[in-house]
Amino acid sequence: MVGLIPGFSYGLREGLQLVTSWPMYYVSQRGVDAYLVGATIGVRGRVYRRERWTIFLEGKMGISDADTYVPPRGTRFNYLVLGGTGVTVRLRRGVHSLAGLEWIHLSNGGHAGRSRNPDIEAVGVRVGVLVAF
Repeated sequence: MVGLIPGFSYGLREGLQLVTSWPMYYVSQRGVDAYLVGATIGVRGRVYRRERWTIFLEGKMGISDADTYVPPRGTRFNYLVLGGTGVTVRLRRGVHSLAGLEWIHLSNGGHAGRSRNPDIEAVGVRVGVLVAF
């Protein structure tokens, strides 16, 4: 899986943010590869903070739709659960870099029957830029 994940965050209180995202993944799989788009919502919490950098934990849940069955024998509609950890580093006022690890679980939750409920579990690196506006 390779993806582009645009999103927004909103500060709920000191050290806790509401995060939304619209993941777009390319899924390389046996048979026909797939393009998948989704929508997620969750929270990001600060674990440790220094002057220029912050360590965080994040969890999100959502739904997705693909142009073909994901994974093979699965369905086009799936649920997403994402979790991760990482670090943000302030580059300048209002601009931060982000790097970390993200765990992805993709499954249809059995809504198409037990024989059509394979899942994808993946852990990957993520990098990004956070821009305040």
